[in-house]
Amino acid sequence: MKANKRILREIKIAYAIVGDGGCEVWFFQMLKRIEREIQINIEPKLAQKSTLAKQFEKIKELAEDYNRVFWIVDYDVIERESKECKKGDKPRSQEFKEYYEYIQKKLSEKVIVIVNNTCLEFWFLLHFNFTSKNFSNCDEAQKELKKYLKDYEKSQTYFTKQKDIYSQLKDKIPTAIANAKKLGEFDIQNPNKSMAEMWKFFEDENIKFIIK
Repeated sequence: MKANKRILREIKIAYAIVGDGGCEVWFFQMLKRIEREIQINIEPKLAQKSTLAKQFEKIKELAEDYNRVFWIVDYDVIERESKECKKGDKPRSQEFKEYYEYIQKKLSEKVIVIVNNTCLEFWFLLHFNFTSKNFSNCDEAQKELKKYLKDYEKSQTYFTKQKDIYSQLKDKIPTAIANAKKLGEFDIQNPNKSMAEMWKFFEDENIKFIIK
């Protein structure tokens, strides 16, 4: 019997979350703190100020050790960095397309790419209202979000130390999922469409029971 228990501990499921900013990490830290009945190990991995290439290499590395890896991408960052590319450099949108297609072909059983366009704040906004508005940048999406979360700040203090962001949104997650699904899934051939794919995490077979 002891041997069986040891085996069960050894095969505990583990998920890694990779985001390109602090907001994603703080959000999932709060989710872990509140959703204590989740039996899998969720580890937010900060990839702040990391290049797409470094994020992609990290994803491949994590896919060897974790049962599932969620790569959360704010597409407004890719768009902005594409515009800022020096002449002759590969646009970030093309670079992301190559990584995305590689994952779909070779790592799709383990790696889930979640695209938010413009950004994570667009997903938060869908908890309150459906919109397909194509915000030109995250500041615009954040301004719209403040109609519902008036004191919203893109800061660790706001996300984790006041009434944390996950607690404020938890009861509205089913609404956000329904609104996000109306927008469809990310299409690498048409990447500029408004999009929020965070529902892919919440509908994971080991996570979806927390949605009530």
